[in-house]
Amino acid sequence: MGTNYYVTDETDYCKYCGKGKKEVHLGKSSAGWCFALNVYPEKGINNWADILDYVKDKNIYNEYGDLISAEEFIDVVTNRSWTVKKTEYDFSNRDYYLSFDHFLEVNRAELGPNNLLRHKISEFCIGHGEGTYDYMVGDFS
Repeated sequence: MGTNYYVTDETDYCKYCGKGKKEVHLGKSSAGWCFALNVYPEKGINNWADILDYVKDKNIYNEYGDLISAEEFIDVVTNRSWTVKKTEYDFSNRDYYLSFDHFLEVNRAELGPNNLLRHKISEFCIGHGEGTYDYMVGDFS
């Protein structure tokens, strides 16, 4: 389970008819994982600094409609950790995962900072951030 974060991009917004208002997905926070930061290379949004610049004059909110301050969003993305070392998980009572390595393979994951998992570089994860976030492209939630 995780929480998605958004902004409303009103760049092309018409205040009279309401057309052009667009919800933009910033990313997803999932327990035990590096933050999945949604980047938009076609818009010139390629990294954390670009995201911060993009959201500076916009309202950030979560999937539940709660307004999130910029400071809270920064904390959610950059101040992440997990208490249990992933390699200590016991898969013996699970039907699906045969081992920790199998879990990593199935979930396209690798070990990351602060006992977190991070996404393997792929067509969806185009890079690892300097901290506890990964750069993702495409639609996901």
